[in-house]
Amino acid sequence: MSEIEISCDRARLDLEYCYDFIANSYWSRGRSRGEFDRSVEMSVPVGAYCDGRQVGFARVVTDFIAVAYIADVFVDPDYRRRGIASMMLDALHGHPDIARVKRWMLATHDMQPVYRQHGYEELNETIMMRLDAESDDREPLL
Repeated sequence: MSEIEISCDRARLDLEYCYDFIANSYWSRGRSRGEFDRSVEMSVPVGAYCDGRQVGFARVVTDFIAVAYIADVFVDPDYRRRGIASMMLDALHGHPDIARVKRWMLATHDMQPVYRQHGYEELNETIMMRLDAESDDREPLL
């Protein structure tokens, strides 16, 4: 089994591959390529790679202080059940640019067990939230 690499380097993203997956997903069917590209541009993205090929993607929409919303998480079907979604979440939660964020949110219809492992709790049948208690201990911005 090849090693999975996780990277927040947006220059590595295969946007064509990501858009093809996203455009056929239940959560964003109908999103145009231009809308997708703009959403990635305005977010903090993460990619998962295996043997030089992208196999996963997620992004965070955030104000970098109070709230972060995880969106468009996917793992290529041929690479599922290897913990790739969890690795991407870890990379986003640990990203230095968004380390101050206290409230992390997301919406999912079917992946609650994965997110629960990362401290998310259900607010209703699709919305989940994670509070980062450590964010209170960080030095304030001046």
